[in-house]
Amino acid sequence: MKKKLFAAALVLCSVVVLAQKSSMKFGKIDPEYFSMKSYPADSSAGALILGDIGDISITLNDARGWCMEFHRHFRVKVFNSHGFDLANFKITTMDLGPTFKEQITKLKASSYMMEGSKMVETSLTKDNVFIDEISSKEKSNNFSVPNLKEGCVFEVEYHIISDFYWILPDWEFQYTEPALFSELTVTTPEYFFFKTLMKGYISPTSTESKTYNRSIIFRYNDGTSNSVVYADNSKKFRFNDVPAFREEPFMTSVNNYLAAIEFELGSENFPLKKRDYTMSWEKISKELLEDTDFGVQLKRSCPLKDEAAALKISKPDPKERMIAAFELIRNSMSYNDKYGKYVTKNLRSAWDEKKGKSSDINLLLVSLLNEAGIEADPVILSTRENGALHPGQIILGKFNYVIAEARIGEERFLLDATDKKLPYTMLPERCLNGKGRRISQTPSLNDWVNLMGGVSNERQLYAVTSLHANGNVSGEFSLMETAYYAHKRAEQIRAENTTDDYITKYESDYSGLYIDEMTIENTDDRLQPLYLKYKGTYNLSDESIKDIIYMNPTLGAGLSSNPFTAESREYPVDFKNPFSQKIINTITLPEGYDIAELPKSAVISLPDQLGSFRYSIAVNGSMIQFMSVLALRTAVITSENYPYLKELYSHIVAKNSELIVLKKR
Repeated sequence: MKKKLFAAALVLCSVVVLAQKSSMKFGKIDPEYFSMKSYPADSSAGALILGDIGDISITLNDARGWCMEFHRHFRVKVFNSHGFDLANFKITTMDLGPTFKEQITKLKASSYMMEGSKMVETSLTKDNVFIDEISSKEKSNNFSVPNLKEGCVFEVEYHIISDFYWILPDWEFQYTEPALFSELTVTTPEYFFFKTLMKGYISPTSTESKTYNRSIIFRYNDGTSNSVVYADNSKKFRFNDVPAFREEPFMTSVNNYLAAIEFELGSENFPLKKRDYTMSWEKISKELLEDTDFGVQLKRSCPLKDEAAALKISKPDPKERMIAAFELIRNSMSYNDKYGKYVTKNLRSAWDEKKGKSSDINLLLVSLLNEAGIEADPVILSTRENGALHPGQIILGKFNYVIAEARIGEERFLLDATDKKLPYTMLPERCLNGKGRRISQTPSLNDWVNLMGGVSNERQLYAVTSLHANGNVSGEFSLMETAYYAHKRAEQIRAENTTDDYITKYESDYSGLYIDEMTIENTDDRLQPLYLKYKGTYNLSDESIKDIIYMNPTLGAGLSSNPFTAESREYPVDFKNPFSQKIINTITLPEGYDIAELPKSAVISLPDQLGSFRYSIAVNGSMIQFMSVLALRTAVITSENYPYLKELYSHIVAKNSELIVLKKR
């Protein structure tokens, strides 16, 4: 007869403290920090992180079994308002019921100021912690450190106990402000093997590994007990004098570049039980398809059966039916600006309420498309601000968004119905982040989907101008933009109260421009180009007749400065989309003048036909024909090609500064 286990306790074979003794104590602030006005190693810093200490451990709890415990203590000196963002926190916790949940068992936050010789503390209260229900499984505890002021010191300390012992939190060692040190200690029993991924472009100052002997004593109802000895493996990572991460032009999320560490449970290796937890994409697809807040929603009866039936009749052409289904969801649903891959409640509730987050709207679209006879599946992805997906990590938690994919014959359409101003051909820019993963009931379709480069941006400025003897320029202009260029322009136009207000804003972007009249076409239809057509004058000089006239044929519409100033770059340049920017100017010259200087035509190309710049200028009687074209044929330029890109842009800036010079006869 087997003995019945009635209690289990974790004891130490030797007196050892698992967590490293913290070098910071809450509320004990060194007075010298209050007198700091700046950080000598980075005088531009808005704040200095005095220390960030994290401790992750897997422990055995009598009531809960194995648990993950996470403790963090974060302290900052604020120099100016640029450092205030460090005081905003969102701590996410999961709750799957009484068996599996996460709890914040300790939360403290305080700011400190010196008033005379006395340190005054302002502490966070419970009333100032706001709960954001992300989904039925997930919530975010949001707060800001109170009474933040320039010159203050603040700190935050919290402790989380999680039943999800197989999920260790990520840790960032680098920040947007400099840090004196960042330190993480990870302690796990020998039974658990975690794969680690170090990210970023700087390395730890030191790493330290230790092993501690532990034992679990099992006591049975007959009074006997059994002791199992095992080892705790502890590793500490420390980064000293961490430089601030500075953003450069055309980057995705800073999370892609910060020094950080991530974990994934690889296996459990108990004496009588071994289990491989290495995830596969097949496992992830199966998990999502069986989840009540994801795949099960798509198996249930579609909430839009009547609408789907009507579409089948009114739109016999499959593509037209797909577009109509997309527009029905887009125009009917109100997006609440929240991301997610799981529904908030269920698809029926989302349709009845006509509102929801991205997953509610786009899973509803998948359901409608399938009901309407269009083959469709969800595609999960990581948004640009959430960070890039590392190919070596198969972790469902790295995805934070879902869109729809529709398939008609050989054509495939990626659809997101959250933005009422975007057509079926364009995803919101937040989704343009490498690749997403299709989740399908058909195993062969569970694969990667390219999210980038589906649409090319075009901007073309056509000008017919006259250069006058006083050096001013008048003419007629037509600016044409497509895709995301047009979408951004339309948002700028809508942001102004009147067309006249927008004209004033547009004029301010070009030196000396005065617009007599302007018409705007296709502000709302992104399937068509947006046009600005206007007549105007560039008042570049006074009214006196000039002996020498200078004119820039780009009229200020060309690139005037190089955004790429760093000598080298360790990460890609991400333009989001391929693009083309063209300027065509037909210039009529004033009578009585000769051309003294004329810029030379030039063609400059990137390697492997990644892009090019063409500058063409020619004289035709009393007119000059000018054209410049910058074309990038790829959305992403790798760091290896960065020097060529920088050089290309330097040539563009130089050519765009060259002038036509006329001399009076």
